[in-house]
Amino acid sequence: MITPPSRILERRADVPLRLWIGRLADAVAIAVPLAIGISLCLVEPQPLKAVRDILFDRYQQLAPRSWDAQAPVQIVDIDDESLARLGQWPWPRDRIAKLIATLRDAGAATVVLDMLLAEPDRTSPERALSELPPLPERDALISALASLAPSHDQTLADALRSTGAVVGTVLTDASFQKPPVLSGLAIAGDDPRPSLPAFKGAIAPLPRLSDAAKGVGALNWIPDRDLVVRTAPLVFRVGTVVVPSLGLEALRVAAGAPSILIRSSKAGGLPGRGAAEMDAVRVGDLTIPTEASGAFRVRYAGPKPERHSPAWQALSGAAAPDRFRGKIVLIGSTAAALADTRATPLDAAAPGVDIHAEIIEQALSGISLQRPDWARGAEAAACLLLALSGWLFGRHLRPLGGALGSLALPVAAAAGSWFAFSDLGLLLDPTIPAATGALAYGAVTVLAYRSTEHARASVREAFGRYVAPVIVERLARDPSRLRLGGENREITVLFADLRGFSSLSERLSSEDVVHFLNTLHTPLTQAVLANSGAIDKYLGDGLMAIFNAPMDDHQHVHHACRAALDMQACLESVQADLPERIRAALEPGSLQLGVGIATGRANVGNIGSAMRFDYSAVGDVVNVAARLEELTKSFGVSIVVSEAVAIGAEGAFRCRPLGFGSLRGRAERVAIHALEGEAPERQPLRVGPRGPLGRRAISDGADD
Repeated sequence: MITPPSRILERRADVPLRLWIGRLADAVAIAVPLAIGISLCLVEPQPLKAVRDILFDRYQQLAPRSWDAQAPVQIVDIDDESLARLGQWPWPRDRIAKLIATLRDAGAATVVLDMLLAEPDRTSPERALSELPPLPERDALISALASLAPSHDQTLADALRSTGAVVGTVLTDASFQKPPVLSGLAIAGDDPRPSLPAFKGAIAPLPRLSDAAKGVGALNWIPDRDLVVRTAPLVFRVGTVVVPSLGLEALRVAAGAPSILIRSSKAGGLPGRGAAEMDAVRVGDLTIPTEASGAFRVRYAGPKPERHSPAWQALSGAAAPDRFRGKIVLIGSTAAALADTRATPLDAAAPGVDIHAEIIEQALSGISLQRPDWARGAEAAACLLLALSGWLFGRHLRPLGGALGSLALPVAAAAGSWFAFSDLGLLLDPTIPAATGALAYGAVTVLAYRSTEHARASVREAFGRYVAPVIVERLARDPSRLRLGGENREITVLFADLRGFSSLSERLSSEDVVHFLNTLHTPLTQAVLANSGAIDKYLGDGLMAIFNAPMDDHQHVHHACRAALDMQACLESVQADLPERIRAALEPGSLQLGVGIATGRANVGNIGSAMRFDYSAVGDVVNVAARLEELTKSFGVSIVVSEAVAIGAEGAFRCRPLGFGSLRGRAERVAIHALEGEAPERQPLRVGPRGPLGRRAISDGADD
């Protein structure tokens, strides 16, 4: 009987163990990628963070912040042309004072100095005189100059005071000087200062300048490891003192607000997240969302020439009269010699003053770009969703559909991430969820491939010795064509039995009997396989074969008849292949084979017990074929077929009616026929280089 491939392992006692191993492997296929993906989302290792930053930079490059030429921010640029026209840097501070006064008179809302003025102006006359040898005349001259005109630093201080300007300070760990802070501070919620960027001290502007200014802001940047400025802290900490950034201080002064309000976790219904963290900062009516450390993630608009006005034009009055009216005006430099540049997602060498302007513009526009504190949880949930999807695609879809589905996973993740960025201003990383889904799909695909290969090997193992090789390969390529579990279908059954075997076995030793049977069954089996049949079972000196199972064979009657004729033709070669001692035991002409063939419906599939299954056929047609074989001796013919077989073989084979025969176990007599050979026009069917026993199975198309 044919052993079904799906039941080969089930014959063993370790069936439950193997079943659980298969289920465990299936679970591991999704659990391992999912565990890796979720762990990476929650831990955020630096290499993956770097990849994520590059992706988010690409988002900004594809969709930079929209920029309005009427934005209330303008830069007075101390550019290379201004230095060429007005002299090298540093300029005398009375010139800077004149520039500030010009902007004030042009209607600027606030003037912001993106520069550190920590030392006295060396170009002031009294400063130059103080470097002369300490003579009485020197001190008198300095006093006289002071009575005639104020120093350049004082002139600048007066301009700052009359304008309500903002000056810069630099925070550092190399100094313990306290920074001048002119803004008040209020905190809503828990104190978030421990989570703010901290420094030990500051390099402050000259006291007369900071005292005259309306605000003092930190000039510091904290770039990422690749030195790209993606976020800008809005507040810093020196000890317990909170220092606003230059951009935030400019917004405060422009809004006329006396203080800044920091909103932290557990404020206004915000959920606590353990240690106090910042959520937003407020100046006047403007609320700016921040990350936990107080950083403001910048969504850049990119370089805009219209944002800049050369300093020489502002000083000479060549700039448009309304260019500065009502705007926050930053004074900074893009001159190459001053080298005040930083890398941003949109510019490898962006002037620092441009970044300050971008921050102020974005805050005023209400556009936010955040990586929310729940981003990691959302990405972990996306890992779960995509891993399940990848597992389902690989488990339940055909290879092409699964491959297309697996390609859709990263596309869906990227589309969701892009939507979050472009429409919601949120940064969600699609790379880890997409990789998790792809890994889950790959793992289950590998398991499916191994399972398929195992099924194919099982098919080859089960059918390789019972079915023609070409059919075995077709079954191995598509095991689903092997319908197990029992089905009712029309088949042709062939029984073959050697006559006189009992008396022969008495004259042979047991070893010679086995050798004789093997020699006999080999060509008989070849005759069946060569005609697209399958060996159901060996019956000592005979065999049972079925046609049209397990594969469909629309010519199964013809193939069974052809196999029977081939069996008869091989008997002479069988006798010639026997050893001399066995041939001597054979009587002349005693090697005769009786064959019975019947066609009809039978149940084909698994037959056996819960511990052992075999693939076989059960039905009346099987009994009829066996009884027809018994009639061959009574009627003195080699092959007896049923009337249905004779009708199916008409035109291809010669069948002679024998009348009606009584079948053992059946009350009614049945019409029987003797198969005598092929019809003349069927002779070309005897194809193959080695005659009937060497003939190959017919083409796939005929089998189907």
